[in-house]
Amino acid sequence: MITAMIRKCFIYSFVFLITVLSRFSLFGQTNSLNEMLAGYANYNQSQLREKIYVHTDRSYYLCGEILWFKTYVTNAADNHPLSVSKVVYIEVLNKAHQPVLQAKIAIKDGTGSGSFDLPLTLSSGVYELRAYTNWMKNDSPYYFFKKIITIVNTTQNLDTSVRNVHASYFANFFPEGGHLVNGINSVVGFKINDAQGRGVDGVGVVVDQSKDTVAQFKTTRFGMGNFSFTPKIGNHYTAIILLNDSSVISKNLADAFDKGIVMHLTDNGNQLNVAITSANEVSEQVYVLALNREQITFAETKSLVNNEAVFNINKDSLKEGMTRITVFNEKKQPVCERLYFKRPASEMRINAKADKTNYSNREKVNINLATTGPAGDSLKSNLSVAVYRLDSLHQPSNDNIFTHLWFSSYLKGNVENASYYFKNGDPETKEALNNLLLAQGWSSFDWSHAFENKTPSFSYVPENAGHIITGRVTNELTGKPAANVLVYLSVLGKRVQLHGCKSDENGLVHFDMTDFYAKNQVIVQTNTSRDSIYRFEIFSPFSEEFSTIPLPALRVAENSADALQKANLGMKIQAAYHENSLQRIQQPDIDSTPFYGKPTKTYLLDNYTRFTTMEEVMREFVAEVNVARKGKDYHFYTFNAPGYALKDMQFSDVLFKKDPLMLLDGVPVFDVNKIIAYDPLRVQKLEVVGALYRLGPITGNGILSFTTYKGDLYGYTLNPHDLLVDYDGLQKQRIFYSPEYASEKEQQSRLPDFRTLLYWSPNIITDKKGNANLSFYTGDIPGKYIVELQGISSNGDAGSDDFILNVGK
Repeated sequence: MITAMIRKCFIYSFVFLITVLSRFSLFGQTNSLNEMLAGYANYNQSQLREKIYVHTDRSYYLCGEILWFKTYVTNAADNHPLSVSKVVYIEVLNKAHQPVLQAKIAIKDGTGSGSFDLPLTLSSGVYELRAYTNWMKNDSPYYFFKKIITIVNTTQNLDTSVRNVHASYFANFFPEGGHLVNGINSVVGFKINDAQGRGVDGVGVVVDQSKDTVAQFKTTRFGMGNFSFTPKIGNHYTAIILLNDSSVISKNLADAFDKGIVMHLTDNGNQLNVAITSANEVSEQVYVLALNREQITFAETKSLVNNEAVFNINKDSLKEGMTRITVFNEKKQPVCERLYFKRPASEMRINAKADKTNYSNREKVNINLATTGPAGDSLKSNLSVAVYRLDSLHQPSNDNIFTHLWFSSYLKGNVENASYYFKNGDPETKEALNNLLLAQGWSSFDWSHAFENKTPSFSYVPENAGHIITGRVTNELTGKPAANVLVYLSVLGKRVQLHGCKSDENGLVHFDMTDFYAKNQVIVQTNTSRDSIYRFEIFSPFSEEFSTIPLPALRVAENSADALQKANLGMKIQAAYHENSLQRIQQPDIDSTPFYGKPTKTYLLDNYTRFTTMEEVMREFVAEVNVARKGKDYHFYTFNAPGYALKDMQFSDVLFKKDPLMLLDGVPVFDVNKIIAYDPLRVQKLEVVGALYRLGPITGNGILSFTTYKGDLYGYTLNPHDLLVDYDGLQKQRIFYSPEYASEKEQQSRLPDFRTLLYWSPNIITDKKGNANLSFYTGDIPGKYIVELQGISSNGDAGSDDFILNVGK
């Protein structure tokens, strides 16, 4: 099914191949280019690429608060909401890239939501919130969603380096295309920033080892800029920079290569010129490909004449968004790369308006909103909204779902004020955009398998039905992976959840866990009556690959002390008076029916005489089971006749000849003697299935399912070879606490309401006309509150909106 979906999503790859070959018929005789395009079309057919955006309620938190979030999963090729993966993994990482919080979020129709309690054990610092699917783990972690958040622990003294700001600065230089090459004039982009990742202004020079100046430069916007110079082999170059605060920093530039290829991109209005220059390079032919949202939108090859070639790209032929322009040598190896951005017009408009601008404390706020497409047509959309107080700690975000999907998701590190680049195309904005794209260096896109013209293999599969638990079974005697071993996985509890899988040649097992929520105890085992030489391990589903980009340092300004104190007081008051309301959990709508469906017979043992031995119970009133004893061993034989009438059948005709599948609190028991020895007074219910049953590779000659009063295997001892592990399922959704003050009595309540996050909803769905409304009440804290809305339509148009509400005096 997944293969079919992937093929359907990317069938346009072949259509595009035909289009390209006809469009570039001038180059149709160049077999190498055609082979590259055919190879990429085949590669791209299997490359369904997911992209995630996470909307958080804020970006600045105190330990003890709740971090709320909504995840949007889209198809990277067209931004349409994607329903392939049903689970998103979301983590909070510290500066050492160690996860401090993790959760598995259920996804339906491309969206899901959840929350984190921020514990008091966290240290104050800057953290990275990242999100990805199991399928996305096949790619580099650079493709994961990442957002910088700040967490302050007010119960701990802040480090002096946080309170006493000692400015530190960093400078990085990026030759256009990737490298400096001897004797070729090159444009070099640069970025100067402080420890928090903010751009800083300055001027500088580039000198060689003889202290001769070879270039001069100055910053423009966000600490970025560019200059050009001609490097020489054997020379070493250093940039010396004077910043506006009189600080001086220096940075060595990368040495020039003796041979290589340099590219330079020029925007000439209606077309882009890509100039290629070679030095001492054996390549006589070069290729230029433009890749946008997984499609090749330009492909051309030329021979170098006097070590030079120029490619002209009609800008109208390029799709909206980010285009990666890559130069390949005649060996089809990527040698240069450059990004180009075409501002998209397909932004969804969210027109939201409150019934008032100024509100009193504990007053109702009504907001009407409408979502429309670029042409003004109504759009049905899925939105999330946060309403929070603005102060020195909490400021509006400059990145949103629209800027992320189209822009910042393609760039490395933190983009300062991504929204700025979506302004009208004035010269200053164009220059800033060009400098930002120059400062990206070589991308993380892997071309190594793109032209092999064979279907790639993947280590991770899409979780299209629910979470997949993966593990390995090994032979204890040899220590090697054990193949073709039937492994059982059960979830301890009153709800029967049993799964089976035969290990592959690498000893790997995979269990599809449908409707698997919250923390559970999972038991992994084989049939120990036959197999007693196996050892099991369960793998963490969270990625162990991390970005190498360091997190910015935490700095707390002196003028934030008052805001921190007030926020801390408000948080404690809310926790003291409304703790129960803050911890309400919405129970998921799941099917609790056991895998075997309706049993043949259910026995509630409290309705019968309570015998003290299990043998008496089974013999005296469980008519569907025959109890036999052979020497010291007991056996249960169930009747293979659901709804049978015993008087019409021969006893031997309807009796299974082997023991049934026996479950105790959902856990398989392979020895009847252990059931016989179990205390029946601990068993609340017995369900009997009098029929042959198959569950994947598991076969049951009937089923006996015993359930204890607490579903905890009380008094039962597992086999030493069984593996018992605590395992977190999907996160259950917390209910956002939003009090109502509809009556005068409620308005006059003496319970304090110190909320600064007035409202959070991850599930605002507009109707067919694009309309929706929402309402909430203000609290007791006056100030300016921002209403932030973000979302996406079913056709992939994303958008955001925000406006201000005034509360109190």
